[in-house]
Amino acid sequence: MNRQVFQQRQRLRLLYSLGDFQLALSAAAFLSECDPDEKYSKVELRRFRCYETAMIMGYTRPFSEAKGEIPRLTLKMAGVKFTDEQQSLHRKFIRLRNKVIAHSDAEMMRVVSKAHSMKFDDRSDFIFFETVFDEGLTFIGHDLIWANELLHIVSGAVYTKLIKEAQRQPADFDLRRDYLDP
Repeated sequence: MNRQVFQQRQRLRLLYSLGDFQLALSAAAFLSECDPDEKYSKVELRRFRCYETAMIMGYTRPFSEAKGEIPRLTLKMAGVKFTDEQQSLHRKFIRLRNKVIAHSDAEMMRVVSKAHSMKFDDRSDFIFFETVFDEGLTFIGHDLIWANELLHIVSGAVYTKLIKEAQRQPADFDLRRDYLDP
């Protein structure tokens, strides 16, 4: 692959990553409405879990392998240098994405199930079960503040890199990709 094609594919990855990071930042903003000291119903907690899931997926999607010509985003490509704490948080995002959010790895499951017997009629029992899933949040309070900071760092670095590139090669940014309109 020649250098020009390689740079074009990287540019596409960086551009598309901005959309993913914007989604993650919006989800983090919605998630910040959750008060760590408030008691919420299961339905309300699930709404916050949806925001958390969107935040994790939006942040990690660019760093995941994709089919096709677009490479996965690397921290070097993004122009980001993390502190040890930020690197640890980045790895936590990736691990949650790979083991909980995008997949259901047994080692990360949090569920309780219990079978109960109930008399159905005079001759038989009816067995039913009750299942409780973890409804808690991983990113809340200070953890969400640090996650939001990480999102801004990476998104800002990608945007800054693209702005600098656009100053040198503005014509490279005249493109349209739309799978709905081939």
